[in-house]
Amino acid sequence: MSPMRLFATQLFAKVEATEGTKETLAVTDPIQASNIKFSPGIEMYDRNLLRGSLSRNPSVSGKRQARLTFDVELKGSGAAGTAPDYGALLLGCGYSETISAGVSVTYKPATNSLTKSMTLAVYMDGVIKTMWGARGNVKLSMAAGKPGILSFEFLGADFDVVTGALLAPTYSTIVPAAFLNGSLLLDSYAAVISKVDIDTGNVLALRESINASSGNLSCLITGRNPKGSIDPELVNIATYDFYLKWKTPGTLGGISLAATGSAGNICTVSCSKVRYAAIDPGERNGIRTLGIDCELCMNAGDDEISITLT
Repeated sequence: MSPMRLFATQLFAKVEATEGTKETLAVTDPIQASNIKFSPGIEMYDRNLLRGSLSRNPSVSGKRQARLTFDVELKGSGAAGTAPDYGALLLGCGYSETISAGVSVTYKPATNSLTKSMTLAVYMDGVIKTMWGARGNVKLSMAAGKPGILSFEFLGADFDVVTGALLAPTYSTIVPAAFLNGSLLLDSYAAVISKVDIDTGNVLALRESINASSGNLSCLITGRNPKGSIDPELVNIATYDFYLKWKTPGTLGGISLAATGSAGNICTVSCSKVRYAAIDPGERNGIRTLGIDCELCMNAGDDEISITLT
């Protein structure tokens, strides 16, 4: 028997036509990902029956669920106004998708009916691990000189593991742009920052049901608490007073930055209403910095984060 090769792993994902119903995945649904981890779970109920023996009784298998985590590069599709392959994943993380033909694709957090349930599968050189009825959360990390990384975590209502061969999809050949000359503005101030982290902060909850074969109908996003963090160099308060911004109630700034590649591969991330929540002193290569935790707040609603691809 041949060993299963770690590198021979594929990820596929598709929006479900019917909430919580497994989709059939095909070569048209590939996701280029790294650090893939599939973690199924079954609630096991012990049966502590009293009898004239210390031997145990077999447990009963109960509700099923699965978690899937992985990383995806932040990049465009290569054609302005065409959604990237990971666009479906953002829909499954409670984002809306707005396409301006030939111009741009924009993703923003959404609420209720706009969110989509997902089927996702990991093909592992002879074994296929699938989960469905899934929704997730996404974190975005952007560091100087590196491509942006989208870190996804999905929670599914059921799973299966079957035998199956790898597929032969056509993958995007677009190379992500690094965050260099990134036009980063913090509240209109060109702060010197090495890294920006954003967490959508979705709250995931399974819909328990006796009628469902796994005990769960699907996963829902029941709340959202978006947060971020930045590490600007400490400057004279006449240049920019971080602490006054933190102290003053109702003071909201903004974050905007871009990774600029060729047309169709320009990625702009912005948060228009940012509230400083905590500040700690730090250092970077012998330079004083501030570790700042931020609340990402609404403007008109469902707009606290924007990812635009042009």
